[in-house]
Amino acid sequence: MNKSCSYDSANSNATTHVPSNWNQIPSVQYGFSEGEGPKRSPKLRTIFEPIPEGAETASPIYHLEREQYERQQALDSGYAIAGDHSSIATELQDECEEADNVVYPIHIESDVYHQEGPATLIRWYQEFTENYLDVPLSSCTLYFSGNRSIHVHVPRFVSGEKEREHLRGLAETFCNETGADLDCGLYYAKRLFRLPGVEHAKSGLPKVEIEPEWDQNRIFRETNGTTPDIPNSYEAVLRNVFTTQPRLTVDTPDTTLDPPLDLFQTLDSDETVLEFDIDETDIETPLIEQIEYPANAAEAKKWLQYNAKEFSPYALADGNPRSVASLKVMGSGYARQDVRDGSTLVPAYFYGAQGCAGDKFTKEQEHAPLQLSAHDYKKWDYESGDRVVIIGGQSRRSRMLEVKPWVATNVGQALTGEEASRQAALDYLDNKGYDTGTSGSREAKNRDYTRRRRPESDIPPVRNPITPAGKLQKRAEQNGIETLTHDERWRVACRVLYRGWKPAWDWFKTQYGAAFKPDVTREQFGSIIETFPNDYNHVEVQS
Repeated sequence: MNKSCSYDSANSNATTHVPSNWNQIPSVQYGFSEGEGPKRSPKLRTIFEPIPEGAETASPIYHLEREQYERQQALDSGYAIAGDHSSIATELQDECEEADNVVYPIHIESDVYHQEGPATLIRWYQEFTENYLDVPLSSCTLYFSGNRSIHVHVPRFVSGEKEREHLRGLAETFCNETGADLDCGLYYAKRLFRLPGVEHAKSGLPKVEIEPEWDQNRIFRETNGTTPDIPNSYEAVLRNVFTTQPRLTVDTPDTTLDPPLDLFQTLDSDETVLEFDIDETDIETPLIEQIEYPANAAEAKKWLQYNAKEFSPYALADGNPRSVASLKVMGSGYARQDVRDGSTLVPAYFYGAQGCAGDKFTKEQEHAPLQLSAHDYKKWDYESGDRVVIIGGQSRRSRMLEVKPWVATNVGQALTGEEASRQAALDYLDNKGYDTGTSGSREAKNRDYTRRRRPESDIPPVRNPITPAGKLQKRAEQNGIETLTHDERWRVACRVLYRGWKPAWDWFKTQYGAAFKPDVTREQFGSIIETFPNDYNHVEVQS
């Protein structure tokens, strides 16, 4: 993995000491095989304590309040408790879940290693981490489980039950849309995960670190006969995954804590805690949640925009060309829990649409919802009545073009009928001067053409915002940009930068006033363009 770390996490000194002034104590539950004691330990241990002998798996991290920790410490046996819980560990876990005091290290695995082979699993893992979690697979730590899986330790946490549920929903959506076979059961509460170095009870082979390019023979050769060191503590497991990534750590020269107790002071929570946009107050749940199809034709159109089968620009994208959809926006984004784990939907009228797998997912002059990925919804800046062509695919980072009504109609016609094809629609758009991307049109691959650019102009004040980014921009303009979080300022930057470097620069300079920092702004703008090059290829970087 080409990892390096100044602190030897694999052989770190474990400690049972916890500072008396700590209000929260990170703790885990260990699991054992059936023949070597209880399946789950009746007590939680701090992540700094030695891993108990015979332990094979570990739970998520429970941040025990001081009172909870001392309540457990006062018990001789973890089973000797009153109430409905079988052990003090379960009682404390439930309390922490209720209070959102649980941190979940993100893991990925699939049990079809022998059926599919390592190359397929690595391809699934890379697509999921990079396109759904925005985490490079190269930053993850990969292990052969010792039996029938490759494990991925992602250098990210999710915190709290809503985030955990959303992570599970993302994994299920990924499997549904790509045909991948991940173990989505990992993302249920209290789930245990195998520790590095532990031998698998069935095969006798240990869980060892591997490289993503290794084939099945190389994995077996490196695993067989290997006796890896089992980490001394769960803190050492975390340190190996996280602190080997320099950008995930912070410089804390003034810390009074020595390893291993300094772990959470060393990690940058803004970078290591993965947050999803699942509490957007501006994503409404539609009032049209009736079961029966309306008898009135006018009402039926609106009912279909919210309740018909959604069109996904990303479904079955693996190995297939990109999807193309031409539509008229009929309202603002909303969410329903029964659709793709609450993914954002937009009511629309489809002039025509073909999914990645062609005629398996089509729309022709239909009212229906459009499904948007989290990334695409952040870029969504269209109002009711706008005509939009969306070109999607495996990356879940679609190209979106606002077009004239007659262009939307013609693209729809190119996508429907007996001789319809996505390529015909892309060729038509290219001939009209729209940038469909270098992989879109045949003509675009063989000739140069001038890309359509949005004119550089001042950023107009937001009066009636429709999109989340627009509402954040309005809040900054009215209440001050300091009222936004770092992530919210990033979303506004993505929005205003689309109009050009100078307008975006001037907008931020106006909002910050004397506190404006040119170097920081230049770095953030450059990061946005580097992250989304296709979206900002019309923006000229200025020094």
